[in-house]
Amino acid sequence: MSLSAAGAALQGHDYQHLFAWYHALRALNPTEDVLGIEVEAKNAGNVDDVVVRRRAAADEHYQVKYSVDGRHPIDQAWWVTPATSKGKSPLQSFWRSFRTLSRDGHRPHMGLYTNRPLDVSDPVLALQDGRTGTLGPRLRLATSSSKAGRGRKRWATHLGVAESDLLEMLDHLVLLTGQSGWAGLATSVSDRMAAVGLRSDELAVEQGVQAIRAWVTGARREKVDREALAAEIARRGLHGEARQAAVVVQAIDRDPWAAGATVNIDWVELFEGDHPRARRQLRDPGDWNARLLPELEGAERTLRALGFDRVLVRGDMRLPAWFAAGVAFGDTRNVRVACVQGGQRWGSEVTPGDFPVHVGSPVALGAGNELAVGLSVTNDLAEDVLGYLRGSALPVGRFIAIAAAPAPSRTAIPDAARAMGWALAVRQVVRDQVRATGARRVHLFLSGPAGGALLLGHLWNRIPSTQLYEDLSPGYAPVFLIPG
Repeated sequence: MSLSAAGAALQGHDYQHLFAWYHALRALNPTEDVLGIEVEAKNAGNVDDVVVRRRAAADEHYQVKYSVDGRHPIDQAWWVTPATSKGKSPLQSFWRSFRTLSRDGHRPHMGLYTNRPLDVSDPVLALQDGRTGTLGPRLRLATSSSKAGRGRKRWATHLGVAESDLLEMLDHLVLLTGQSGWAGLATSVSDRMAAVGLRSDELAVEQGVQAIRAWVTGARREKVDREALAAEIARRGLHGEARQAAVVVQAIDRDPWAAGATVNIDWVELFEGDHPRARRQLRDPGDWNARLLPELEGAERTLRALGFDRVLVRGDMRLPAWFAAGVAFGDTRNVRVACVQGGQRWGSEVTPGDFPVHVGSPVALGAGNELAVGLSVTNDLAEDVLGYLRGSALPVGRFIAIAAAPAPSRTAIPDAARAMGWALAVRQVVRDQVRATGARRVHLFLSGPAGGALLLGHLWNRIPSTQLYEDLSPGYAPVFLIPG
């Protein structure tokens, strides 16, 4: 089904206004030096869609390009082809903007923000720097005889400038391509709204978009500062929630909107594998406890220093990391933790519901005085865990299986209240088993929803040191060691 030209244009404007609202909220964050924003700013060349005015750092100038689908990447032709017969190409427009905004030796921060992907089959575009998002640093290293070097020369010729001038401009142009569509951007906007004590539901996000639209249609082109933003928030009734921090943990895949979080943790490069499904083990297994666990604990200290006691955790990670995040933002630290599970908010503030668990007969392994526990919520992992334990040299004397009743399934835990009930029931069984065996360490194996693992970690106290395991299918590998 294809959109009309008018429909596509409306989607594009809404996307730009959502992006502008995302940056406007930065003015309310005391940790940022944002003075305000301008939308469709004057005298900003083609990077005028959203301008973020900074107190100390360089102002940020963005051009926002939206596509209704992913069929048209940002490729070589896009850069050098004018949109109209009398117009300029995007590359020429960025160059003109760069010259306009460069003053007294200061260079602008320019950004191309789009949900369209970058054509990495092109030798020039393939050299985008993974950290900065710019082309300049790596393109500068290309030899003149290489495909990238010849492409660099064509771009410079297209502009009628020296290659060194082209590279300087590309050093200051961040390519934010392949960004998420409306839903992903709205999630990050919601994070920012919650962090400053605003309503963060879908309707509240829409109100933010409406505020930007009203400024644009009202021809307001001067800076919208903190005071004007606060007045608009009050007028639209967006106050009403306690402040909630957002913590994004990028473990097995990156989050395109991690920058909107209060704290952003990035572990992707530490994992083996080139695809999220393959990222199960760290390149250096010692990093589980030498780096990853301390970073989670550091995030908790950061948020406590900022005065947050409510935390929303999100990100692409496996169950042990969700559990470890729950431990870092634990109940004993007077923190309320939550995540989004299947479109629902699962939070520790709910009243726990009854959740029956089936506790299997203890299996004696006789290899020591430590306790192994298998938690089966989504799938029954008892036999796999027993096979692993019997083939290992772990000093485990007893294995206990705790399964969701009446049987494990993908829908065994239907909501937050039952998730809290399950976590409390599991904790009590483990405490009882530790008391009965005198175990000095617990070996924990998990199969269940991410939200359940988060809430269980949140409640995990008065239990000896706990070794978590990652499912390698087949087999398991030790990961986080949670102190007792």
